Order: sequence, then structure tokens, then C-alpha cells
Amino acid sequence: METGVIIAMVVVVGVLVYLSVRLGRRDYTHLANHMAARTREGFQVLKPCPLCGTMLKRGETVHSVVFSGGTQAEAAKRSSADRPGDWLAHLFGCPYCYPANAGHPRICPVCRRELGPDDYVIARMFEKPGRKHVHVLGCTRCRAGRTG
Repeated sequence: METGVIIAMVVVVGVLVYLSVRLGRRDYTHLANHMAARTREGFQVLKPCPLCGTMLKRGETVHSVVFSGGTQAEAAKRSSADRPGDWLAHLFGCPYCYPANAGHPRICPVCRRELGPDDYVIARMFEKPGRKHVHVLGCTRCRAGRTG
């Protein structure tokens, strides 16, 4: 009986050693890259709304009005190389908080007051490689009397 168990253990250990040596020779780079690509396809980057904090999915945007500066004729004459990549913008909110509703209150990121139905946030928009960056300056209440 003991001899049978010992023989079975030797066979199992032999098979394990054989498989580990045989598997050690394979290149798993292709499999790893395939699995990583599948993971990246399902990965979604969510970005928060600057007013209500709701995480926005791909395709959901913040309603904004961007001002190019100068007259429309001057803006049309400038080429993209001449443009400094800095604009003034009014942010009204995402699809969840604009138009204003009680379910998603719009809060000014600067003064932390709740915005009224007609209020908006003033921000500067910068062009960065591959994306746009927004720097919030304040709402219509906390920036009252200021320019720019």
C-alpha cells in the first residue's frame, strides 16, 4: 500500500516537473498583450462635472459658451498657430445639473455657494496636447464687479 502511494507521488511530481519545464519554454508575451488590450477596451475614464461633481461618461459634456476674444472677423483671420490657446468660457452645467434642478445642485467651486437658475461659472480654457483644460475663476456672484 505504501509502495503504491510512493509510486503515485513520484509519477505526479514527475508530471509536474515535466509540465513546468515545458511551459517555461513558451513566450506568453502575446497572451499578456491580448489580455491587456481587452482590459483597456472595457476601461472607461470618468471625469467629474465641475459644478455638481457627477461623474460624466464618454460623450457627456458640460454645457459651456467659449469666447475667442476680439470680433468674429479678427478671430476668423487668426490661424491656429497664432492663437495662444487660452479662452474665456461660461460653464452652465452637465446634463444632470443643467437646467438647474434639486436632484443635482450646482455649486460654485470657488465660493461654495449654490448657483441660481440663471447663474453660471466663469472659467479659462486652455488647449493642452490631446485635450482641453478648464481653470474655474468663480461664479457670477463671487466675481461680481471683476473683469476677465
